[in-house]
Amino acid sequence: MIETDARILIGVPAFAGAAHIGETLRSIAAQTCRDFRVLISVDGGDRDTAAACAPFLDEPRVVRVMQEERLGWDGNINWLMAQARGAFFCYWQQDDVVTPDYLAALLAAADANPAAVCLYSDLQWTEGETALAVCPSVTGFARDRALAVLESMNGVPFRGLIRTAAIARTGPIRRTPFESAHEEFVWLAKLAREGDLLRVPGPLYYKRKHAGSVSTRWHRREPAWKRAVWIEYGLGMLETLWPLVAEAEREVALGVVLDRLCRPREGRFLFYDPAAEPVAFAAAVVAQACTRFALPAVAAAIASGDTAPRFAGGCGGDLLDRAVQRLAASAAVRRMLEDTGTVELGFAAGAAAGRALLEHGWAAPDAAGAPMQGRSAALTLPLPETGSWRVVFAGLPSGARRRGTVSIAIDAGAPAALEWDIAGRVESRVEAVVDGRGDAAVRFTVPETVAAWPLGLRREPAAGITLDRITISRA
Repeated sequence: MIETDARILIGVPAFAGAAHIGETLRSIAAQTCRDFRVLISVDGGDRDTAAACAPFLDEPRVVRVMQEERLGWDGNINWLMAQARGAFFCYWQQDDVVTPDYLAALLAAADANPAAVCLYSDLQWTEGETALAVCPSVTGFARDRALAVLESMNGVPFRGLIRTAAIARTGPIRRTPFESAHEEFVWLAKLAREGDLLRVPGPLYYKRKHAGSVSTRWHRREPAWKRAVWIEYGLGMLETLWPLVAEAEREVALGVVLDRLCRPREGRFLFYDPAAEPVAFAAAVVAQACTRFALPAVAAAIASGDTAPRFAGGCGGDLLDRAVQRLAASAAVRRMLEDTGTVELGFAAGAAAGRALLEHGWAAPDAAGAPMQGRSAALTLPLPETGSWRVVFAGLPSGARRRGTVSIAIDAGAPAALEWDIAGRVESRVEAVVDGRGDAAVRFTVPETVAAWPLGLRREPAAGITLDRITISRA
C-alpha cells in the first residue's frame, strides 16, 4: 500500500474534512523530522475531501486511498493501523495541526524510552475552546496502567506516536452497535497493558473544537442510547482487565467496573449517570457480563436466589451484591408469573425479594412497608417478555400531610400513567394494566406545597406513600 522504509506511518482518516484537511497536510509537511510516510484514507467515497488532498499528492511520501464503502471512524482507523509496517504509527485527525518539531520530539522520547509503547504531547484546544489538555504519564504494573486509562478516560495519548508492535498485540478498536462510542478509551487501556504511555511536556498538538463532531453528537443523544453505550463501556473495561486478574479475582474486577460506571468522584466523567437507577443499571451490566465472561460465583448466587451479601468489602462490592440480589429476585418473580400467573411482592422489613427491586427515593423499610423519602422514588418491576399484566399497588399515606396524590409512571411495553389518591391512615390501592416487555421502570412522584414558617416559606412534599405490596397477575 505504501513504502515501508520510513520509521513512522502517519494515518489520516478523512471524511467531510475538505475545509481543513489542507491545513493539516501542510502542518505534516512542515515537520522537521522527515522519517515518515502519510496515508490518507478518505471514507465513504467523499470526493470533496479527496479533491482537497490532491495538491499534496505530488509529494512521494503522501498516498491517498478512497474507501468507497463507509467504514466509520473506528473502521477507518483500524484499516489505517493495519497498514503500518514501520516501527511507529501516528493517528492524525484531519483537521488538527502541530508544531514543526512534534514528530521529532516524540521520536526522540521513544528512542530514549524503549519500554514505552506510546509517546504523546499535551493538547491545546482551539476555536471556541482554550483549555490545555494534559495526560500524566501512565506507568506502573500493567493492571494499574489499564485501570488508570479507564478511570481517567483521557484520550490525549490516542494522538501520540505508538509502536507498531504494540498495536499488533493490542488488536483493533472494538466495533459496537453504538457507533463504537468511547471505544478509543477501551483500546488505549488495552494498549497500556503492553507498556508505559509517556507524556512529552509542551502543547505541541492543536485540536479544533467542532460543534458537529462525532463525539459532540454522542453527548446530544437520548438517555437510552447513552445508557447502552455506558454499559458497553463497562463490558469493554472488563474485557481489558480480564487477562490481568486471577480467576479468583474476577468478581473483584466486576465490582471495580460497577464502581467506575455508577459512582461520581472528583475527576470522573460519567457519560451516563445512573444515579436515578443504580441497582437496575448495575444489574444490567452484571447480566450482560455473565453472558460474555465466566463469572461462576455471580451466576451461582443469581441461580440460588440467596440474598446474603457475598461481595461486599471490595471496591463496588456492595453494588455487585445489590445487582445480584436484583437479578435473583427478578428471576424468581418471572418464574412464578410464568408458572402460576400471579405474585405478591412485599416491601415491609424482612421482605427481601421486594426490597431488592427498590431504586432511589426510599427510606429503610419498617413494619408497614417502604416509605418514600422526598418527592420521587423508583423501583423496577420484573415483568415477563410477553402478555398483559395487572399491577396493583397497595400502601399507606406517609409524610406530614397524609393527604394528596402520588403520580405513578410505568415504563413498560406501553407506558402507563396513573394517579394514586391517598388520605388519612387508611390503606389504599391503585392498579394499571401493562404489556410485558421485561423489566419495567416505575416512578413515583408527589407534588410540592408551600408551607408557612416564621422566617418565610419553604416547599415540602404534600404527601407520600409507604409502599406495602405490589400484586402482579395476568390481565
